[in-house]
Amino acid sequence: MSAKHALLGLLLHRSAYPYELADRLQQRLGPAWDVNSGQLYQTVSRLEQDGLIQRVDDAKPGRDGRHVFAITEDGVDEFERWFDGVTGGLRLSRRPLLVKITLAGPERLEQALTQVDLYERDCAAHLQELARQRETIAVDQAPVRADHVLLRLNLSADILQLEAELRWADQARETVSWLLESQVVWPSARGHASAMIDRESERPPVRGEAYRSGGPPGRHLRPLPTVKGPRGAVTRSSSTRFSA
Repeated sequence: MSAKHALLGLLLHRSAYPYELADRLQQRLGPAWDVNSGQLYQTVSRLEQDGLIQRVDDAKPGRDGRHVFAITEDGVDEFERWFDGVTGGLRLSRRPLLVKITLAGPERLEQALTQVDLYERDCAAHLQELARQRETIAVDQAPVRADHVLLRLNLSADILQLEAELRWADQARETVSWLLESQVVWPSARGHASAMIDRESERPPVRGEAYRSGGPPGRHLRPLPTVKGPRGAVTRSSSTRFSA
């Protein structure tokens, strides 16, 4: 989501300078809400133009960062409308690294494997920092601050996401490593159509059998006994070949 409604929510409690809003975003929601100054002032300017916030100080006209802003009645109505609305469903991530791996081809697999390693290190570093930040937030001393509890909740969401990314990176490394060591059919401009025909003619009719027998839908994706493949990798047989 954009920072628009997050800023309105902060201004519901008290007016603030834009730079204060930037600090409060991270203090309340975590480092994922590190908004750069350009984006912040653009959002503040748009909110003012739309009549959702207004300047409440006597400062001279100038840069928005020197003015105190407060939410208007229209701004309150907009926040309530957004809050009462149904939260949009989860959108699956479009990982640039996964696109690179998928389109690498046999000639770029080594480079793709290196990028997987770099991605994993970056995720691990971020995970360690977020875990450290979460542990510094005290919630075991009375009185317990609600904003501290909710900040830990935000950090936990980011931590769980990074842990999932690390598991995916491990699987990506295993898959790419297996591709480097195995003979598989790679689609090409000349051989893609014929390769597809060959694979369809050679594929045993196990998909229908798996569903009819009540087995797991992914059973037909398991490696054949004669070929040891990575988790989730689709294998055919030891006689697979490269297309022209």
